[in-house]
Formats: sequence, structure tokens, C-alpha cells
Amino acid sequence: MKNTPLLKIQDNGNCEILDFDRLPFPLRNEKVTFVDFMEWASNRTLSIGRSYAKEILNAMRLPQSNRYAVCKACRGLSLEDSYWIKQNEDDKTWEEVNLFQNPLSLFVTEISLSGRTTHYQLEDSTRRNIHTPELTTLGASAKGWIRKDGSLYLHKVGKYEIPADEILSALGIPHIHYEISQKEEIDSYLSEERKQWIEGVGEVIVNSGLFTSESRSMVTFEEFKMFCEIYGLNAYQEAARIDRPSYLKMQIADYILNNNDRHEQNWGFFMDNASGKITGYCPLFDHDHAFVNYDNVMSQTTEEPVLLYEAAAEAQREIKLDLSGLTDMKRPQLLTEEQWTKVLERAGKLERV
Repeated sequence: MKNTPLLKIQDNGNCEILDFDRLPFPLRNEKVTFVDFMEWASNRTLSIGRSYAKEILNAMRLPQSNRYAVCKACRGLSLEDSYWIKQNEDDKTWEEVNLFQNPLSLFVTEISLSGRTTHYQLEDSTRRNIHTPELTTLGASAKGWIRKDGSLYLHKVGKYEIPADEILSALGIPHIHYEISQKEEIDSYLSEERKQWIEGVGEVIVNSGLFTSESRSMVTFEEFKMFCEIYGLNAYQEAARIDRPSYLKMQIADYILNNNDRHEQNWGFFMDNASGKITGYCPLFDHDHAFVNYDNVMSQTTEEPVLLYEAAAEAQREIKLDLSGLTDMKRPQLLTEEQWTKVLERAGKLERV
């Protein structure tokens, strides 16, 4: 973490723990193995199913099937936390390589958002010094990080982030704020053809500010669950114990939004980097697959297989969240009348619980 060694991996595969309390949660095992380390490193990199993943990897001459090799090539650097992989011959410091402070390889950002790769001829030295968060930014949609006025913003295709933001604001549920990206920003990384395609399918480019930092990391529920399994703990019960009101509000939010994409990497907790301890829930994020047009969506955040409505109804009985803010707001511009009617119907159903 930063300049502090946490785990030393020998050439023979033996692992020596140097700072147990600040290890990544999936590696907080007294008998951590090289296989454990490889799995953690591999899980840090983008999935081949992400939009333009092949174009990104091809441009960097990186393998498409060996995620561990991809992670080593970019030092495992991410904007979700302050961990990285430093090999013996690497003389760089955290201050020289981290993504929070240093310039990003913007040509990779352009590829990740538009798929354009043809006019780049990369020198070998560029490939040896990959400096981009795009290789460790998870999710399936086209997205890319851009620095503006000293702050980092994630741009992505996802119009439903905007109405989800408005609805969660009206309900007072903590979440990540999204805005529609400005034309001058979009023009810097999208071709006219790509912009026309996005407009033709009724989508928009949106952006949100980075919510982690050099002092505060995100621990996904997937990582937290792996930690709990090591010690025989029930991850769902432990997640609710950390902050039960936030856990219950997430159930209500997902039902109101009819969100079918709250998978284990799409929610989680903040960790204090100095202590390695969880400090609370991350604000809710990633709602570009909300407002699905079918009912009876299953919850992905409960131990038992229940519907979003069942999880939300149980939560509402306990915390009695005030839902009146929805009746006072106008229909979000990016929702159809039918979608907005469904939102109000779901809210009304919860109010009658």
C-alpha cells in the first residue's frame, strides 16, 4: 500500500505477510498462498466482456485471456484503492506511479470510450510504462477517466444514472452524483459517428466524480464476502451489522429503481487506508441498468433468494423511510411516462406496507 510493503512473494511462490491488518480483504488469511495472490490480482483487471476491452488490450499488446499478466503489466494500479504490485527490479515509488496524482495515458481513455485505435503506434517504452486506470476499472459499459480542474471524473454511457440520481436525492438516500457530460468534453474523445450512434439509440454520456482517495479505499461486497468465507462468517449478516440503516435503504432504493444490476462489485464499503478498517458504506452507484421493463426482479443483496419488493418491504417496515419526496417532484426528463408511473406505483406499494 503506497510505499509500505504488505506481502512479499518469493520466486518459489511462498508468501510472507508483512502487514496483515492492511492487506486487501481477500488476502487477510494467515496462510495466504500464491494462488490467492494471483486470484486477487486477476480480479483487479477489466473483464473481456467490457465494451472495447479487446481494443484496449490489443493496443497495449496485452493478452486477452491472462488477467494476471495484465495486472502485472499495469502494476495493479487502480483508482479504487492504494494497492499496487512492485517487482524487484522496479525502482519507482508510489509518488511516481499512482493514478491519483500523475498524468494518465489519455490515448487509452479514448480507446475505452470510443474504441478508436487505428492511428496509435505505441513505442515499446510506452507499453512498459502503462499509466491508466482503464485496465482496472470494472463494469461492462464503455467508460473512461478524465481529469478536469485537478479532479478525476468517470465518463460513461448510461442515461439512467441521471433519473436515478434525481430519485435517490428526493428520497435522501446517499448515492454518487451524476451529470450529463458537456459537449466540449465529449468532442475530445468521441468521433462524430460514435456520437450519432449514441444519440440514435437514445443514450447519453454522463460523468461522476471519483469518490475514493489515497487515504480512503473501496472494498466491494465481493471482496468482503471472500474475507468472511475465510473466517466462517455470514457476509450478509456482517454487512448489515456494519450499518443496518444503509443496508436497508439500499433494498428500498433498488426496488424503487427496479434495479437488476446490484451485483457483488456494485456495492461495498469504505476502508481507511491507515488502519485497514472498514468505516462504513460507499454511497450507492452504477444505476445504468435500472428501470427495467419487467416486474419481479430478484434481489442480489440478500442472503435468501427474494424479490426486490420483498426485501424492500421488510426494510420499509423497519426504518419507515419517508417516500413523499417522489410525489413532490416532476417526472425526470430521461424517463418515459410509463417508467415514471411505475416508479410512483412501486413507491405507493411500499407506503402501504
